[in-house]
Amino acid sequence: MKQRVFTRLRIEKNIVTRVVRTLKGKGDFIVRVGQEVMPAEIIGSATFSSGFRTLNLSSLLSVPPAQAEKYLKRRIGEKIYKGELLALKQGWLAGKMVITSPTDGVLELVNNRTGELKISFLPKKVDLPAGVYGVVEGINPEKGQVIIRTEVSRVHGVCGSGRSRDGSLHVLGEKDDLISENKLEANYDGQVLVGGSFIYKDGISAAISSEVSGIITGGISAEDYKGIAGGYLAFPKKFPNDIGVSIVVCEGFGSIPMGQDIFGFLAEYEGKFVFIDGDKATITLPSLISSSLTKVKNTKLPPFQADDLSAGLDQVLAASELGVGFNVRVVGSSYCGEQGKVLAIDDSLTLLPSRVRAYLATVETKTRKIRVPVANLEIIM
Repeated sequence: MKQRVFTRLRIEKNIVTRVVRTLKGKGDFIVRVGQEVMPAEIIGSATFSSGFRTLNLSSLLSVPPAQAEKYLKRRIGEKIYKGELLALKQGWLAGKMVITSPTDGVLELVNNRTGELKISFLPKKVDLPAGVYGVVEGINPEKGQVIIRTEVSRVHGVCGSGRSRDGSLHVLGEKDDLISENKLEANYDGQVLVGGSFIYKDGISAAISSEVSGIITGGISAEDYKGIAGGYLAFPKKFPNDIGVSIVVCEGFGSIPMGQDIFGFLAEYEGKFVFIDGDKATITLPSLISSSLTKVKNTKLPPFQADDLSAGLDQVLAASELGVGFNVRVVGSSYCGEQGKVLAIDDSLTLLPSRVRAYLATVETKTRKIRVPVANLEIIM
C-alpha cells in the first residue's frame, strides 16, 4: 500500500538567488547596476541618529522643574560631548552642584513641567558592506535598497518571528543544550546565535537587551512563541511580528535537539556573515568562495518580483510517497526530532498501546533502530 507523508525542505545548498541589502538610514550608494561586488566591499553608507537619553535636571539639582533650564551652561541645540559641563548650581551650605554630560549628543529640549532634559545622540555614519559575492541587479534609492544576485545556501526552519537581520554566526554550544540567560552573558551584539534544543524566555529577553541580531534554536515553548509571534503557532503567520530579535525554530515546540543535518551545516559557518529572517523562518548563508561569482554571472534568473524574496510554505512542505531508503525525521511525540533512513514499511496495520491502528515504518538512526507510525514521519531534503 502506498504511504504518503509530508516532504520538508530543510537545507538548500549552493543556489543562485537574490538578496536585498538595506541602508539603516538616509544615505547614498556607490555601486551601479551590473557591478560585481565582494563581501567586504562597501556599497553604500547612511547617516542616522541612534536615539536619545533623558536626564531629570530638576531632581539632580534639587530645584523645581520650571527652574531647571536656567542652570544649563550650554544652549539648546548645541553639541556637547561626554564629560563636558552641562549644568551648574551654586550653593551656600551644600557648595556647588556640577552636572556633566553622560554622552555625546545635542541638547534638544527641556520639559519645564517635568524638569527633564532630552539629549539626542550624535548622528552616526554607518557603512553597508555587500556581504556576498555577487552582481548588482537593481538599486532603489527611495527604499535605500540594493538587490544583488548571488549564490547562497539556505536553511529552512519550522517557524519563526522577526524581520530580516544579519550578523556574524556564533554557535553557543551543543545541539541539545538548553539556552538560558546565563548563556548570553557575553557580548553578542549584532551576532546570530545558534542555540541547542530549547531557549528559555529569560534567554530571549537577554538577547533583546544585548542587541543580538538573531537566535536559531531547536525548540521553543509554545506559549513563549505565541507571545513573540502575535498569538499564532503555525507557519506562515498572518502578520509579521518583531520584538527586537529574529528567531528561527528548526524542529518544533518543546525541548527538541536541533537536527544534526542543520546543526552541523551551520557550524561550518562559525564566525561568518549570515542573514536570518524570522517571519520566513529561514537562515541564508552566503557562499564563502570567490569562484562562486562565475556561476552567478552565468546564471539568469526570471525578472525580479517583490514576491521572489518570500519563500512560500508550498516550496518547503509538500506531500510525497514514502519509500525504503528515504531520509526521514520523526515529528510525533515519541522519538520527536530523531532522523534516520527508512529500512522497511509494514503492509499491515499494528495496534498501538493507544488502541489506534497504524502502519509502522522501521527507521535506522545513527544509534538505533526504531519503529514509528508512518503518520509521524516526514521526508527530509
